This record gives sequence, C-alpha cells and structure tokens, in this order.
Amino acid sequence: MKQAQPLIPLAVDDNKQYDIKNVLQKQIKQLKPEEYHFFSFLIATNHVFEQLTNCQNKLNNDPTFSLWKLFEFFDVNGDRKLQLDDFIITLQKLDILLKREEIESLFSTLGGEDDNIISYAEFANLFKFSSTPQWRQSKLPSEGVLNQDQQKLIHQIFSLYAKMERSILHLRTQIGSDIQQLENFFRKLDQKQKGYLILNDIITYVKSMGVQVKGNDYYRVFFMLQQYKSGRISFNEFLKRFSTKEAYNNYLQQLDLLIHPPQLAQRQTIEQQQAVLQTKIEYTTNLESKHIQQNEIQSKISQQSRFSQDLDDSIRLPGYTRYIFGNN
Repeated sequence: MKQAQPLIPLAVDDNKQYDIKNVLQKQIKQLKPEEYHFFSFLIATNHVFEQLTNCQNKLNNDPTFSLWKLFEFFDVNGDRKLQLDDFIITLQKLDILLKREEIESLFSTLGGEDDNIISYAEFANLFKFSSTPQWRQSKLPSEGVLNQDQQKLIHQIFSLYAKMERSILHLRTQIGSDIQQLENFFRKLDQKQKGYLILNDIITYVKSMGVQVKGNDYYRVFFMLQQYKSGRISFNEFLKRFSTKEAYNNYLQQLDLLIHPPQLAQRQTIEQQQAVLQTKIEYTTNLESKHIQQNEIQSKISQQSRFSQDLDDSIRLPGYTRYIFGNN
C-alpha cells in the first residue's frame, strides 16, 4: 500500500536551502508513517523559524517600535499579564483570524500552559527582545501603537506561529493516538536511553536522514517543544506535545496504576465505607440519637477524607517524569 504523504500546512519560500518535498520523497519508502510525519514536521518547522527570525530581526532593528506599548495594547485588562481572552480580542483587532482551537493551542505554547497567562518576559520572547520593559528604550510613534510596516510584521510573526501550531495539531491526528508507537519512536530518538531528549538527539536524527544542518538549525524547534524550558524533553513532555488528549489521559491513568496500585485500592475501600456511613445518616429514625450518630459518623468521614486526599498526592515531578520502556 502506498504511504499517504503528510499535510504540511507551512509556507515554503522559493529561496530555500533545500527542497522539502524532494527530501521527503527520498525518505518516504524507508520510514514508518509516524517517523515520516515527525521528520516532515521537523524540517518544515525549522524553515518557518528561519522566516520568523527574519521578521523578528526587522522589528528589533526598528528604533520606533515599542514592545512595551504593544504589550499594553494586548493587555486589555491592564493587569500586566495576558490572559486567553486578552489574546483572542487583540488578535482579532490585528486582523489575525484563527480558529478557537488554534488560538488556545498557540496561547499554551507561547507561555500560557503552566499558569494560564503570558507574562511580559514570555511576550518579549515572541519577538526576541530583552525582557526589560522598553518604555525608555524605544521612541514612541506619534500616532497609534504600530505603524503600517510594524503591523505587517506583527501579523506575519503571529501567522508563522499559527502555522507551526497547525502543524503540531495535524501531527497529533496522525501519530498521537498510539502511545506505544510514540514510545518506540521516542526510544529511537533517545539513542543513549537517557529517558529524555537533548538538542543533539534531534540534530543527529535529522542528519541521519541526509539533511544538512547549519548554525543554530533546529535549536528553536527544540526550544519550542520543551514545556519547562529545562534544556531537555522528557518522555512526559514528548507525549503531552504529540499525543491526543484522550490517549495522554489514558496513559496517565495507567501510570497511576503502575505507581501506587495499593493506594488506589485503599481509596476505593474508603469511598465505599463513606457511602455506607452516609446511608446510616440518611436513614436514622431516632431524632435524639441521630444527632449524636451524625457527629460521630461525620468525624469518621472527615478523617477518612483527609487520608484519601493524602493518597492523591502525585509522586510525578512536572517535566521530569521518568518514562517507562517496559522490558529492556
């Protein structure tokens, strides 16, 4: 059966160092579907980052551009932090029209995943500026926040970010439903079986496909894929980025069973005991004794609830969850 080619919703200029379609055509027969889709995502996204860097450099070199004023323009509530609603409203003002799913995914990638806000430092990183507020560093335009050229660059920057986000969303539909498949592929990328990926793992993989890597190629792709910006991509981060929500949630449930099955069984027993005790409260007919029994039973329920909550404490550390290969 002929393998279907992936959808790559990324613009590729004529002035490119290599032809993405030709590179993919050479690899299509020897790569598994999940690897083919991931490989195409890497090389196409790296090329878009080249375009993105060019736009960012133009803004950085414009002495009339004020990043702080642009941040205030996005900050609808004036609380010096961007929430999702701020983000949606301002993108519409800039005529950047995206689907709700794309906006939410983009907001999460740009900094809103950990705390549901985009800080000024995270906002500055979108444009590769210093995180120091620039009200003293930039000359303010005489009218408005952005002139026509600046607005065009801002539009291009967010459009490029959106294209990359669409590519990730599409990649999830292609490879994200099979956790075992993703685990096998992660294991292939992690050649030294460290349990996490570093930049060199990605570069080595791309080079093995016959693609020439120059300078800082793939650094920004790798940085974007890190949830916690720790210099590494754990298996948990990899799954969260590329698996579907349903597949990822199922994986977490299975991981909980592996980590503390006795606690889960004990929690279920506690919940059953609580149900029995609650039934006794509802069906006690003696009003005088009912008051006493309720106090005693509620006390037991309270103690058991506290114990049950203690069992809910997760031993997983965000961003550093050990991934389990199974039998080595």
